[in-house]
Amino acid sequence: MIDPERVYLAYNDAENDHDVEAAAALLAPNLTVEINGRPALSSPDDDRAANAELLRRYPDYHREVIDVMVSGDRASIRWRMRGTPVEPAVEPLDVHGCSIVTVREGRIALAFLYYDGAALQSALGAVS
Repeated sequence: MIDPERVYLAYNDAENDHDVEAAAALLAPNLTVEINGRPALSSPDDDRAANAELLRRYPDYHREVIDVMVSGDRASIRWRMRGTPVEPAVEPLDVHGCSIVTVREGRIALAFLYYDGAALQSALGAVS
């Protein structure tokens, strides 16, 4: 397995296990994340907060990796995220998306996420 794929899949596994510390350990301290072309997260702490909010709203959320393509230090990942809301007024999470990540020194340093999903946007918007 090529490094960007290995790192992203380890990050995804940590998130699916709801192990925010293990996920954060796979992120560079100077992490930069854009969501749908807009700056969103800028540190592992921001990522921890986003994951905590997702867990609060969808305690069973899970992201399935559908496809990975690697070129050098960059990987493109198609995924699907699902979760059941704890609050009846919140819609279920069922979002398809794509992440393009750059890995440096074994950590995700740059990520571009693209998806269309109001439920996920609402959860992430609460922390960005």
